[in-house]
Amino acid sequence: MTEIDWIICALLVLSTVVGIMRGVIREVLSIVGWVAGFMLSMSFAGEIADRVPLDSIGYIPRVIIAAVLILVACLFVVGLFGFILRKMLEVAALTFEDRILGAAFGFVRGIIVVAACVFFFGLSQSLSSSRMWQQSVMIGPAETVIEWSMPYMPEWIRALRGTKVTGL
Repeated sequence: MTEIDWIICALLVLSTVVGIMRGVIREVLSIVGWVAGFMLSMSFAGEIADRVPLDSIGYIPRVIIAAVLILVACLFVVGLFGFILRKMLEVAALTFEDRILGAAFGFVRGIIVVAACVFFFGLSQSLSSSRMWQQSVMIGPAETVIEWSMPYMPEWIRALRGTKVTGL
């Protein structure tokens, strides 16, 4: 195994351990909170910016402030909901199942992170042609995950596939 393989293994183990510690409910709600916060920020930041009482700064900084406030509020509400849900799981004695599913969720998240890293680092001509990269046992499976996911990627990501950048 090369150094790259050890890094990939460490990422997978770390993501799995975080999943175990947080549990599937907290993991899923975290993603929901970020996605909802981002979507709500994109949808309503302009309207909220008009209500930010800082006329001394420009419109763009007010939009940024509004977007951050919306995101933080959304993360807070989802986090509060997650806290209540976790307490209910503790009462129902379902924490073990939550942790096991959290491990599975964390492992899958780790696979996605590794695949994304392999995809973007693979764009580097010097790295992808290095001995470490070529002899890695983990790059092949990550490339398979990338191939499986390509039909679901935006066009600009698919256009990068096979591109090599020199000088990186």
